[in-house]
Amino acid sequence: MPRILGLNLVALIVATLAFYAVGAVWYGALFAELWTGLWGFTDAQMTAAEASAGPAMAMGFAITLVTTAFLGLALKALKAGGLAGAVKWAVFLWAGFVVTTMAYDIAYAMQPMMLLVLDGAHTLIGFVIAAAILTAMDGVAVKD
Repeated sequence: MPRILGLNLVALIVATLAFYAVGAVWYGALFAELWTGLWGFTDAQMTAAEASAGPAMAMGFAITLVTTAFLGLALKALKAGGLAGAVKWAVFLWAGFVVTTMAYDIAYAMQPMMLLVLDGAHTLIGFVIAAAILTAMDGVAVKD
């Protein structure tokens, strides 16, 4: 399999697609109204967002790709052994960096705590799924 920075490229793409799909289901099918309501978007803002959905979705995919790649690199550096180790480290990294960074919106932008719960749960699920895929695809996705 082709590799980039030691990561299995196919596993990286599959993990990215899975993480991105979690977001599509989470914010598209399950919690769209709750999420937009928590942010307090106006009708005008929603119309503008719909008009620029293509570029926003492309940027979202690129962000997910970079996030997944760095997760894979971190798992590799941490020598996460096997599926259980990869999932453990993914949760640890999420708790230490992702959700704590998101919490700034609660502290300083006065966003509701439920927004942190909603967005945090999405990224936690995405991290766990991506770590599992990166590890399981061919058994060497995150190993030297």
